[in-house]
Amino acid sequence: MITQPIVLMYHGIVAPQTPMPRKRETGADLYDVTTENFHAQLGWLKEHLYRAITIRKNLDVFSTKEVILTFDDGEMNNCTVALPLLKEFGFIGHFFLIAKRIGKDGYMGWDQIRQLNAEGMIIGSHGFSHEILTNLLDTQIQEELSASKKHLERNLGVPVESISIPRGFCNEKIIRMASEAGYRYIFVSEKPDGVVPAPSGAGTNCFSRVAVKSNWTIDRFAQALDGKAPFKEMVLGSCKNGVKKVLGGSVYDWIRRMMLKMK
Repeated sequence: MITQPIVLMYHGIVAPQTPMPRKRETGADLYDVTTENFHAQLGWLKEHLYRAITIRKNLDVFSTKEVILTFDDGEMNNCTVALPLLKEFGFIGHFFLIAKRIGKDGYMGWDQIRQLNAEGMIIGSHGFSHEILTNLLDTQIQEELSASKKHLERNLGVPVESISIPRGFCNEKIIRMASEAGYRYIFVSEKPDGVVPAPSGAGTNCFSRVAVKSNWTIDRFAQALDGKAPFKEMVLGSCKNGVKKVLGGSVYDWIRRMMLKMK
């Protein structure tokens, strides 16, 4: 038994003719998973007897055969492409929405979000405007966290207890402020130093995730479910995290966008 299951982070699930949002962050396509690959990944999970679960109040232990599927940003394809495939395999997931983009071009509107909720999916926050929270003043952070939660709860009529911290930039202060804003479950790209899961039933629980990328083979997917990654990826990830800490969110993000645009 383990204290945290593998949590997979998806973004766009795209078919050949899927309309894409016009205002996506540079590099978003690196995380677009095709319908074919997503179907194959869900099939692999089913074949290997995995259960897709949602975060529950009993957080004592998880089974090694449990996985959490999460989807960031709230693109329309999450409803039109991902949802039917999840239903086909009998899986559930967490969908984290950028409150400011709900109903915008290429993003789900309230009808689609209510459909997800009706199908048993969990709706969570991905911030109000998808800002890098570590770049903001405390009052701005509070607004990003609280306004998105209130906006979702007011329109859906359900409690919103989970949040996915936007853009991969997080620290202990962000975790603490998210907890103070009323989020019980906090999903991050990687747990900040010093942040540990709270005991069952007490306080907030923080969960790291594995980002599923567009170029993954089914073998790479299987490796992730075993809690492993290729050596090259681990080295690059460690270097990237080190650079993030040295440069800070704004500078790192600017350099990353410039490098991706030059490709």
